[in-house]
Amino acid sequence: MDRVGVLLVSKCLSAAAMVDALVRSDKYEAKVYMVERQANPFDVGRAEEHRVVPDLSISQIARFAKRFASRIDFGLCDTEDFVVNGGRDRLAEEAGVQMVCVTKKFAVEGSKAGQRLLFDRIWPQANPSFRVFDPSSGGTELEAVSEFRSTLDEMKEPVIKPDAPARGAGVGVWGSDFKTKAQAVDFFLSAYSRGRVVVEDRVEGEESSFHAFSDGKHFCPSPLTRDYKRARDGNMGRLTGGMGSYRDAADFLPFVTEGEWSDVLTAEARAFRKWKGRGTEPGLRGIVEYDALMHTGRGFKVLERNSRGGNTEFINLLTTLEDDLADLCFRINEGKLRGVRFRKEASVVTCVVPSRYGLPGGPSNGGPIELTEASAFQDANEPHVRVYPMDVRVQDGETVHGSSRCVAAVGVARRLDEAREFSVRAAQLVRGRLRYRKDVAGKKDIEYSRSHLERLRGVD
Repeated sequence: MDRVGVLLVSKCLSAAAMVDALVRSDKYEAKVYMVERQANPFDVGRAEEHRVVPDLSISQIARFAKRFASRIDFGLCDTEDFVVNGGRDRLAEEAGVQMVCVTKKFAVEGSKAGQRLLFDRIWPQANPSFRVFDPSSGGTELEAVSEFRSTLDEMKEPVIKPDAPARGAGVGVWGSDFKTKAQAVDFFLSAYSRGRVVVEDRVEGEESSFHAFSDGKHFCPSPLTRDYKRARDGNMGRLTGGMGSYRDAADFLPFVTEGEWSDVLTAEARAFRKWKGRGTEPGLRGIVEYDALMHTGRGFKVLERNSRGGNTEFINLLTTLEDDLADLCFRINEGKLRGVRFRKEASVVTCVVPSRYGLPGGPSNGGPIELTEASAFQDANEPHVRVYPMDVRVQDGETVHGSSRCVAAVGVARRLDEAREFSVRAAQLVRGRLRYRKDVAGKKDIEYSRSHLERLRGVD
């Protein structure tokens, strides 16, 4: 087999799934050169070279990449911070390493306001009603509050988003995070004290995540996925970075019609062409879109756009990817991407988290975690189960978890209910003071989404 060297910059999110996809290749002998924020045991055991850089300083990453540049064919990352801060630009300039991600210019997740203004230019139909509040504009806080109150009268059910990335947890939604105008004003002021704020009209519907790859010219969509952001079952509790996700064996979700899926594909491709402009745009390489869509029964809106893979949703795509991951990256960097193939399989990710994650009082950090039984279940059920450590580290000879998502327990099967069963069983076997949502890809949840959209469509 040919050797391929891959630089992987990781915040311990979906990196283990990328490493797994690379080392399982039937075509390449993958050598992974890894920089991550902590010593994830899964990654440490599979990396050719491994460095811990707690703050993921791009300067330190560049020095590491330059040292091994002659052995590295391309690079991947699982953190938006690297993309937003111009990691691709810096590594190309300082180390000669080509990262498979967009340049800083196209890292639109750096600004919620910038995303809305971008859509106003290339795709106004995708925008909900919105207003941007900027403390640097010269107005007083009292004037901002007065304007915000007027906005409340117009929008009725606002969503408040800090301009800078907040990984979902900084977003406030009417009816969940505040239920009165006074509470909404308090939430707004807290965000406004830290910088620009975007206030959007809440859109009722059902959410999905849309990913698309590009080589700077060609636009290649992926199957739709569904993310679970709330901390507790039934989509209750605080917004988190994500508690799990799924994709169906079809390219679209069970509650989305084939016609609606076709409309998404057409509109996304058209908007991408306007964004890209004529010819080829080298800055748009990699996963160029990770859009949070809200299906309303009368079309859809884009809630936000990111320029990297979703932290759990990308795992759904990686575990059902038919193409070789290294081949896919080569085609992207060489401008030869004509399509991305996925198997007709369902994938369910159940995230195992600290017992207090997303709950009042906050999560614990540094507690012991035991993966032996879950790993044995994976070995006994290949290829239907994957167990990927996320916010897990080796500390003083013991495996402990951090304060975020600890493990992605993945089930893969031809049917969604079978995939879910594998995923839940693997999650149950992760030991520690931990918990997980039990309704990810559950029948009751899917039926609710289906009936909700039917009502919005006006179906009796």
